[in-house]
Amino acid sequence: MARKKEIGKFEVISIAIGSIIGTGAFLLPGDLFLSKIGFLNTIIGITLGAFLVLGIEKNYSFLIKRFPKAGGEYLFAKKIIGKKHAFVCGWLLVLSYFTIIPLNATAVPVVINTIFNDVLKFGYLYNLNGNIYFGELIVSVISLLIFLYFNIKGIKFASMVQNIMVFFLVGIVLMFSGLMIYVNGLDYPTFQSHILEPLNFSSILKILTIAPFLFIGFDCIPQITEELNFDTKKISLLAAFSILLGGFLYICLTFITSYGLTKEEILTLNVNWAAGYSVGYFFHRTGVLFLGLAFFTAIVAGINGFYMSSSRLMLAMAEEGDLPEYFKKEVHGNPKNALIVLCGLSILMSLTGRNTVLWSLDVSSVGAALGYLYTSYGAYLLHKKENRFSFFGIFGTAIGGIFLVLLLVPYFSTSLSYGSYVTLFIWCIMGIVFKNQRKLT
Repeated sequence: MARKKEIGKFEVISIAIGSIIGTGAFLLPGDLFLSKIGFLNTIIGITLGAFLVLGIEKNYSFLIKRFPKAGGEYLFAKKIIGKKHAFVCGWLLVLSYFTIIPLNATAVPVVINTIFNDVLKFGYLYNLNGNIYFGELIVSVISLLIFLYFNIKGIKFASMVQNIMVFFLVGIVLMFSGLMIYVNGLDYPTFQSHILEPLNFSSILKILTIAPFLFIGFDCIPQITEELNFDTKKISLLAAFSILLGGFLYICLTFITSYGLTKEEILTLNVNWAAGYSVGYFFHRTGVLFLGLAFFTAIVAGINGFYMSSSRLMLAMAEEGDLPEYFKKEVHGNPKNALIVLCGLSILMSLTGRNTVLWSLDVSSVGAALGYLYTSYGAYLLHKKENRFSFFGIFGTAIGGIFLVLLLVPYFSTSLSYGSYVTLFIWCIMGIVFKNQRKLT
């Protein structure tokens, strides 16, 4: 089925940036970067991660030109490596994309509670490594339903919303980064306490292992290839710009957070959102409102972007016969049934509250790393078939493989948490059921 070509260059950048800079960029500076990794270790890890992903991106651009069809890594694997490999790659990528949807949805109450003094903490339901409240849960569910509607309505409308959100997101983050330097200078004691944290190789390595999660947004581009209204030769430049800008925004948000709280204060004080606390300390309620707006736009852009990419990947897999025909149904050129199933699964995950954050981070990294591996290996094989040498193909295959080893082998400190292994196992079982659906019926 031919699809309308409604996505331009700016829309591509906004979808990629909106997917890269989601909930994690606003919460991880306090939850992980400054509290456990250290400021300089984080900056080095993110910078190295960005350049590693830039090398891998070269393989994506190469294969998109050869296979300009929705499906991305799944399609590349199927055309070059084989059907079974393609299904494994595609199914784990769906998990990688989809888990970030509830990750963002459960962050909406965090923003509202920070700005309006825990207004949503009412209607206690249960405890799951943290209290779950009806007020927070219903806001997360409503957020998921609103953007389900936007995506069913059409990609042109959804991408227009994305453009607006990303414009405010980038502008506000850059504004506060500049204001922190202007108001406090670079010799501010709290900031200096983070600068003096020692360098640690294992901490840098931990950041590198989550680089697939941090930069996962750029690989959403192959999922919308059929709907681009410009030459695919320009995709590489747009993707590279998105990766570099995404990495810079991660660093900016870590920089902003480092002014308001020392490492000890982050660890001992009960602060839900360290970046918001830091801005509130210097710029009071007005500052928190503005950064809260940026956080909200990041959440919206993340939900929107991953609804787009995961639903289109499921549609591509259904069209190729690897998922049930149910997922092939489209309304206004959008995979309606896939979107509805993704929304339902996201609501179920939202029942675990904020605990989905770390699980989503881990399992998303696995799916993204596998996508990097298959895409890079596919590029290598295609170059080899044409009697050409592929440095980036070899480079990306090695990096993707290393990412997977560090994430999946329990021996390493960078490996998945117990909850992430369970999530991964359940998803694999679901994949086997879907794959054999026709045989079972």
